[in-house]
Amino acid sequence: MPVSPVNLSDKKILITGPTGQVARPVVEALAKMAQVTALARFTDEAVRAEVESLGVTTVRADLADKASLDNCPTDFDYILNFAVVKSGDFDYDLRANAEGVGNLMTHCRGVKAFLHFSSTAVYEYAGHSPRKESDPLGDNHRVMFPTYSIAKIAAETVCRFVAHQHGIPTTIARLSVPYGDNGGWPFFHLLMMKEG
Repeated sequence: MPVSPVNLSDKKILITGPTGQVARPVVEALAKMAQVTALARFTDEAVRAEVESLGVTTVRADLADKASLDNCPTDFDYILNFAVVKSGDFDYDLRANAEGVGNLMTHCRGVKAFLHFSSTAVYEYAGHSPRKESDPLGDNHRVMFPTYSIAKIAAETVCRFVAHQHGIPTTIARLSVPYGDNGGWPFFHLLMMKEG
């Protein structure tokens, strides 16, 4: 089915996880054409001010805390959910990542579309073989991030459920290797090679 580009000029877009390595360049790009609101815990006021300096409205909320979303408007056209928590605490990480996406989608269920950013970390380890969407899921990041794969799988499940419950057009994108001019995995790989 052919896909037509969406004109985002002056659209209201909510972006979660705006201070992260993947979302930050997206926030910067969309802020030039749309009305962007950035939602995060914003524990560092300097970082919040930096995001606001891009012409972005900020909302302080924790997706794990449904009540904190009371501060968040609901009249967005589109939502891009980049938020992720990797504390290593299963209870909190599942609440923030899985229940969190459900809290957000339910709070803003009138959106035209919802884009949830997941990870190829949801796949069962299979070496360097290419993956397809229907391949087995598994806990392949436990060594580095104990809760990451499981929380991402749970978040996808809740995201699909809420999308069906509320009729929200939703896409789940499984990102592989994040990188850009603000860092990323290739930089870390070079550091690891440098260190032997």
